Amino acid sequence: MQQKTILKIYVTAFLATVILLLLFIFLNHHFDDKVWNGMQISKSALTVEYCEFNQQAKLFHQSSNTYSNLAYFFLGMIVILVAVSDRKYKKSDGNLIQKFPLISFFFGCCLIYLCFGSAFFHASLTWIGQRIDMNATYSICITLSGISGYRLFAHENTSPKIKLLFVIVLLVITISFIEIHLLFPSIILLPLLISLTTILTIKNYLNNSKKFNLQLAV
Repeated sequence: MQQKTILKIYVTAFLATVILLLLFIFLNHHFDDKVWNGMQISKSALTVEYCEFNQQAKLFHQSSNTYSNLAYFFLGMIVILVAVSDRKYKKSDGNLIQKFPLISFFFGCCLIYLCFGSAFFHASLTWIGQRIDMNATYSICITLSGISGYRLFAHENTSPKIKLLFVIVLLVITISFIEIHLLFPSIILLPLLISLTTILTIKNYLNNSKKFNLQLAV
């Protein structure tokens, strides 16, 4: 990817994040906690401060934790723009993920999903907000595991239909975790998913250390 294209991607992602930041500031200063009236409060919000005191009168009950989620939006925009670039400028000598821009696009969407999901939870401290926040977190882990698994088992000539089906499967698994998370605590599910991603990444490195970018893996 050319330096000019990389710079354009970063600048575009940064400007989009600034616009969203201004929107967040506007909402937090023009609306109050009444927006969340009628929503069930999360049980964890009653006992946990999440590293900052709750400001119950404001729209964003936890301002720092809400605004910090803009980092996920910034990263998500970068990944989506990289996916668009990979699709536009197809390279015959590109790696498996460069040749699969749809999965990069999906991962970028998961990062943005986490931005809004986590912001919703920390702003409202509601039960539904926490469910969305956790599902978005699982979507990141599931997609990273999927990317690592794809690199391990896929072939250079994998058909577009198989790639589309693969992303649909990741989406279905992510949606299923809305219910799975109610059956098993995150203290079990998250370490399992993180361990799976780590194991697959190490396996990818051992199989192809010459072409594998260890820095990106870390």
